[in-house]
Amino acid sequence: MSDEFFGFGALPVDFAGKIVADEVGLEFGIHGDFRLRCVIQPVFRHEAGRLTPVAVDAEVVPYRRGRPVAKADFVAQVAADDRVMIARMCEVLPLANVHNIGVEGISLLFSHNFNGDAPRLEDLRFMVERLGQEGFEAGQLICEIEGTDEKLADELRALGLRVALGHHGAGQPEVDTARRIHADIVRLDRASFERFCADAATGRLLRPVVTELKAQGAEVLVEGIDDESRLELALGAGVDLVKGDLLEPAMLVGSFFEDGPREASHYRRGECVVIPLFG
Repeated sequence: MSDEFFGFGALPVDFAGKIVADEVGLEFGIHGDFRLRCVIQPVFRHEAGRLTPVAVDAEVVPYRRGRPVAKADFVAQVAADDRVMIARMCEVLPLANVHNIGVEGISLLFSHNFNGDAPRLEDLRFMVERLGQEGFEAGQLICEIEGTDEKLADELRALGLRVALGHHGAGQPEVDTARRIHADIVRLDRASFERFCADAATGRLLRPVVTELKAQGAEVLVEGIDDESRLELALGAGVDLVKGDLLEPAMLVGSFFEDGPREASHYRRGECVVIPLFG
């Protein structure tokens, strides 16, 4: 097998023999006896009481002998000299699997940790140009970055990409950073969202945070929607985008998921008591 016949096609030359495609065209990375596979989870937009998948959030999971391995355990077994290449592979793989998502017009949310590394930006530029040749619009790519690098955000927009600001942990989201980099999306990760889920009083603090971020022109994405009380909290606070196991679990790229709109009420089964936080 080779990428000339299966899968994405041309990849940056550094990845020859490191990223290959299987018999159905799913791209995966090879490092020793590990296989790096792309996992996706749908992101849903809430509008008029409906939840519609508009993007997939992609990450790379290491497998060994067919079983997933914790990332920390995998990294511990990667030689220091190989870690930059592994990081580049993990950033390229979601883009190389765009054609395996299988839903027309859906966007791809992915993370790219540049750290001033020119090859990583060149990898991204190569992939965006290559995808453009296949008819995949750059505007369907949403690159998540961390920090306050306005120059990087401008470079991503010059490539036609949208920019997401990742917020991780329990601290307050940086509204000023979202404004300065003109973030299209601000993502509150699981740990960030969970601090609002402790009780009703804390939950009331989510709405002003969401309102302030949206005032900067950003949509707000919340992850960790694992039960109906969390969905109720997010929707009541005016969150635009949600993802979590309640709505659709993470799956290997190439797996099927329903791409049509769903009634939000479908997930409100009355299996738990939802405390009204707003109004």
